[in-house]
Amino acid sequence: MKIYHFSGDKAESERFFKESLVDYIREKGLDIPAAALCEGAKVQKGPHGKPFFGDPLLEGIHFSRSHTKGHELLCFSDSEIGVDCENTEARPGIGERYMSIAERYFTEGEQAYIRAADGVTGRVQGEPMTRFFEIWTAKEAYMKYTGRGFSEGFRTFSTRDLPEVNIETGRLDEAPHIIYSVCREAGR
Repeated sequence: MKIYHFSGDKAESERFFKESLVDYIREKGLDIPAAALCEGAKVQKGPHGKPFFGDPLLEGIHFSRSHTKGHELLCFSDSEIGVDCENTEARPGIGERYMSIAERYFTEGEQAYIRAADGVTGRVQGEPMTRFFEIWTAKEAYMKYTGRGFSEGFRTFSTRDLPEVNIETGRLDEAPHIIYSVCREAGR
């Protein structure tokens, strides 16, 4: 698995996608002709919107991407993967609303995890908000991983109890206001 970060003009996003794909293929030492990369990198969508490559030469390459306020994360892997990211700086008003959002979309255990944070102040940079975004991004990454999208519903599962997957959550070194989660098969 490899994670790529892009910050810039949305018009450059597709170039970033193709350059990252070429980099991933080279890094993995895959023998894929350049023509296949140009033509085969066309993205198709599954029944619930999960993107995949249509060309059989790219069949073993899985990817997921997420956008948030001027940033994009892109993950490539040799197995199913899901990624989500959120910009914690650009959320006016969420500090006052995050627990009502959590009560609507998160399980009781996930809500308790947020409430257990010290200094519940509602500030975006505070520990409760960090926990909120950790759970939110983990849920979205899991839904992208499964390919079922939002048809599953956020409240139907807890990100803290999914033994079949690994969910890694963190912040970008170059943009610490971005919280992200990557979901992939356990043991990978």
